[in-house]
Amino acid sequence: MVLGKKKVSRATKSDDTQPDPNGKYTMAQTKDADLSRPSGLPSNGNPGSSTTVPPASKSGPVAPPRPSGTPVAPQRNRRRKVTELKCSEVRWFFQEPKGTLWNPFNGRDSIMLEIKYRKEKGIELDEAMQEIYDESLTHYKMEMKDEPEIENGNIGMEQEKPMVVVMNGQYKVNKDNSKIDPIYWKDDSKEIRRGSWFSPDYQPLEMPLSDQIEKNHLQCFRNQMIPEGTTVFSKSETSNKPVLAELHVDGYDIRWSSVIDISLHQKGNAILRYLWAKSTPLRRGYEKEADWNDAAAEISHLILVVHGIGQKGYENLIAQNANQVRDGVVSAMEKVYPEEKSRPMFLPVEWRSALKLDNGLTDNITIPKMSSMRASLNSTAMDVMYYQSPLFRTEIVRGVVSQLNRTYKLFKANNPQFNGHVSVFGHSLGSVICYDVLTQYSPLMLFDKYVTKSIDEYLKRDDTNASEEARKALEAMKLAREQLRDNLEGGIHKLLVTKEEQLEFKVKYLFAVGSPLGVFLTMRGGESTDLLSKATNVERVFNIFHPYDPVAYRLEPFFAPEYRHIRPIKLFSNTDLRARASYENLPLDVYKHYLKKLKNLNKAKKNKDDKTADARSGGDDENEDEDECDSDEDARSGCSSPRSMTPPPFETAAANAAAAAKETKAVKKGWFSFGTSSNPKKTQSTASLGSVNATSTENIEFAKEAAEELPLAEKILGSGVRVPHRIDFQLQPALTEKSYWSVLKSHFAYWTNADLALFLANVLYCKPLKPEEAKPTWA
Repeated sequence: MVLGKKKVSRATKSDDTQPDPNGKYTMAQTKDADLSRPSGLPSNGNPGSSTTVPPASKSGPVAPPRPSGTPVAPQRNRRRKVTELKCSEVRWFFQEPKGTLWNPFNGRDSIMLEIKYRKEKGIELDEAMQEIYDESLTHYKMEMKDEPEIENGNIGMEQEKPMVVVMNGQYKVNKDNSKIDPIYWKDDSKEIRRGSWFSPDYQPLEMPLSDQIEKNHLQCFRNQMIPEGTTVFSKSETSNKPVLAELHVDGYDIRWSSVIDISLHQKGNAILRYLWAKSTPLRRGYEKEADWNDAAAEISHLILVVHGIGQKGYENLIAQNANQVRDGVVSAMEKVYPEEKSRPMFLPVEWRSALKLDNGLTDNITIPKMSSMRASLNSTAMDVMYYQSPLFRTEIVRGVVSQLNRTYKLFKANNPQFNGHVSVFGHSLGSVICYDVLTQYSPLMLFDKYVTKSIDEYLKRDDTNASEEARKALEAMKLAREQLRDNLEGGIHKLLVTKEEQLEFKVKYLFAVGSPLGVFLTMRGGESTDLLSKATNVERVFNIFHPYDPVAYRLEPFFAPEYRHIRPIKLFSNTDLRARASYENLPLDVYKHYLKKLKNLNKAKKNKDDKTADARSGGDDENEDEDECDSDEDARSGCSSPRSMTPPPFETAAANAAAAAKETKAVKKGWFSFGTSSNPKKTQSTASLGSVNATSTENIEFAKEAAEELPLAEKILGSGVRVPHRIDFQLQPALTEKSYWSVLKSHFAYWTNADLALFLANVLYCKPLKPEEAKPTWA
């Protein structure tokens, strides 16, 4: 018998096969039999033998021995019969809008989608999934309500149940299970697909095709034993596979040669089949079963990310930025806190697109010349002017509060078990708006103060032109205002700040990033008591800025003017070991240019020099140049240097003075002249010989003298008001960030900054060390 010429008989459709209503699918199949290995093929033990197909027994025949070289099948396929796929064997996938590959959901998301799919289709769950459903998913929206239940009004109770959410709780599934839509932002839908049959690289086939293949497979091979491996044929038998069952689909033929040997053939003439592909092997069930424990990490903190200016027309930009910050923080936590199982959730808050403001009047009055530049200014700088306007400010504040409350409610509805803290990450103008919301600031309160002051001044002066009735009316008005303050809880402030301007949750931290809050408070006449008032609905404020950001300002000098001489806390590089500990115990550090200024003044005083003013002027010039902590020399010295992996000692007053003494008097130059020195060789030699200059006798003697005379940071502050905790934090600039372009991009460089990401992780998860434990870390 020649095997290649053997013709395998195929039966027509069985009686229980459902006809295809569209006439698109036809199938040919064998009758019930054990088809784990076709009987028409010679057995591995006796190549010349041939038997007929025996009827299937109840217990099923023993699987034949696996040919040598056959790949090992997954554990779940061993000694199993062909039945319906379990929920864990089906895997759901999603595809990016512009992508071509299908990406699998994690185990828990896939199981939830499959349970939802089967509940809506009325398909019975397997025992393991039914147990999971009863324990964890009964409160989710999964089962479709019947029409009588909807008519009786029970649909209202169903809507109170949380929806099925996937991908860290940021996406919801639509009604027909064909795509997932973002919950907290817009226009970022992803197509999803149920995978039961796969190509060799485990990319899922289309759902209608997979359903037809699965239906035919169960009709032909139900209760047949599934052999080990991915094929029952040896290499010499692959070219002579019989066709035991066949399914005809538009453009494709699916052929069964055994229980596990299924192939997809493209229809067409012989030439096209030869050029493109003869056949594609198919796999039933995903390569790895979905595990309920394969889930996103538990959420321990919720951080709401609020954008600033420049979001008009770019509504989804804040969603991308929020994901960038979250990815950075999670990456930092994997390195620094590998034992931490929970993760923070960063959700975007987009408030600009919902505002009407001037209804486009600004665009109508914009001059058409240089339209692109004017449009850019209208979409960025105009937001600041809108917020300063008493006409539009209330609309902006209420819009931001509305979006913050909406995002929080959605998150709580989809994560009812969340009991962690909520913080706000505000960028640029967004930080100012959030600060005003948390402090319940209203510009009308400032107006009320001026009205009260004007009434008092008017009543004190003798105005003969004023009638007695007018004075009595003003006195009655003053008395009524005083009674209002005494009898109404919250006073006039209660009337000015409405419910629409108040948050419905408590905020733990406010991260003001690239914030102009300092200059806003200055224009309001703010003081330290206004910065952190008792009515503030936040535990702590972090003012984080890039040193070259033109929009950012400091906040600590509001408490005492002398804080302008105290450096903000400089964040260590994410590669520095010191960045992995708390910043709470860092001592105050004085600007080097201020120490140098005091040195020049003291030296001039000793010598009774009449040019003390010139010395003072020289110190100011150094102040205008740059902070030496950000200079190239300081970066090489180990001050938060990425190259410094071992924590150096803290700078004391003597160390500051010695560092200042090493600097030589040079021609004044701005930091914009980076790389444009008139004498580059001299600049290079100065940097390379810094250690030599530091060892000179003159500098050593002068450093000792300066250490005895220069005051410490606490003495500089004197009796001024101290900050309750450090507020100002400064990022490290790169060595090459000294150009006009660096200034422009520094305001938008926070989203992907690795140092900032590690700092956020430390604030959220770092446990303060005991003093005896913290001292060796920083010593």
